Amino acid sequence: MMISPWENLLSYHSIETVQKRLETKYKNNSFTNPSSLAYENCSRFVYFLKHGENFFNQANKAPTSLQPMLLFYGLSQLLKACLLINDPLYPETSTVLAHGVSSRKRKKQNYHFLKDEVKIQRNGFFSHIATKMFDIKNVEADKYSMEELFKQLAEMNDLFHFHHSKVTHTAVDINKDFIIIPHHVADLFHMTSNRLAEFLMERYSFLSLGHINEEGIHLILEQSIQSFNSIPFMYHLQEDKYYISTSRDFSNYIPELLIHYLLLYNLSMISRYETEWWYDLLLSMSSNDYPFILKYLEICKRKIPHYIWKYIDSVIS
Repeated sequence: MMISPWENLLSYHSIETVQKRLETKYKNNSFTNPSSLAYENCSRFVYFLKHGENFFNQANKAPTSLQPMLLFYGLSQLLKACLLINDPLYPETSTVLAHGVSSRKRKKQNYHFLKDEVKIQRNGFFSHIATKMFDIKNVEADKYSMEELFKQLAEMNDLFHFHHSKVTHTAVDINKDFIIIPHHVADLFHMTSNRLAEFLMERYSFLSLGHINEEGIHLILEQSIQSFNSIPFMYHLQEDKYYISTSRDFSNYIPELLIHYLLLYNLSMISRYETEWWYDLLLSMSSNDYPFILKYLEICKRKIPHYIWKYIDSVIS
C-alpha cells in the first residue's frame, strides 16, 4: 500500500530539522545571513505545510461545491512553504501577494468550463512561483484554456477518449538512465522515428540519442526525471507511469503544480462568484464539464501533496 504523502511530509514538521536544512540551503545559495534567515523561516515553513494539509483534510470532508476553494487555498499554503526554500525573503514586495492570474468575464449562455480561459499577469504569486521554484522567467502563453490544462494531466486521457473520442497521451517507458518512446508516437506526430528523436533533443537539453531499434526510440536521460516537473512527459500517479502527448505542440506546457494552481484558481472563482451556474452543473449534471471537473478534483487531492513532498524532498532532503 502506498504511503500517504502527508505521512511522508511529517518528516518536515520539525522546526529543529527544517532550520538546519534551510540554513544549509541558504548557505549553498550564497544568501546573506543564512543562519538568521533559517531561524526566521523554519516555523513559517512548518506552519504553511500544516495549514495546507488542514485545508486538504477539510476538502475531503466538504461537499463538492466547496472543495475548489479549500483546495486552492490549501495549494497556495503548500506553495508558500516551497517558496521559502529558494526565496527566504518571501514576500519581499506586495506585488507577489496577488494571485497573478485572472479569469475572464463569463457569458451567461452556452458557457462551457473546458472552453473557459485564465490569463497570466506579469506580476503576482503565479509568476513568482514559476520563477523561484521552476526557473521559468516568462510563461510562454499569456492565457490557458481549461481544456489545454486538462490535456497536460495524464489521468484525464480516459475522459477525453470517452467523451470526445480523443487519445491525448500515450505511454512511454522511463527508467533512471533512459526513456523508450514507441515508434507509433512518431506516426502520431507525422514524423519518422529519427526526426522525432531530433525534434525532442532540439527542445530538451536533458535528452540525447541512444539508439533506435524495433523496440522504439531510446533516448538517454542526462539528468533524472522529476515527476513534478517532467515536461514534455506527464506522470500518472496511480499507474506510476509516464506519458507523452499525442500532439507535438509542447510550447505551452508548464510544470504540473502550476497547472493545478490555474485550474483550482478558476474553479474556486466559479464556486464563489458563479453560484447559479455552479449548482446547476452539480445538481443537474447537464454537460460534460461535470465528469471532467469531478474527476479532476479527485486527481488533485492525490497528486498535489505527492508533488509537494517530492519537490521539498528533492531540494532540501
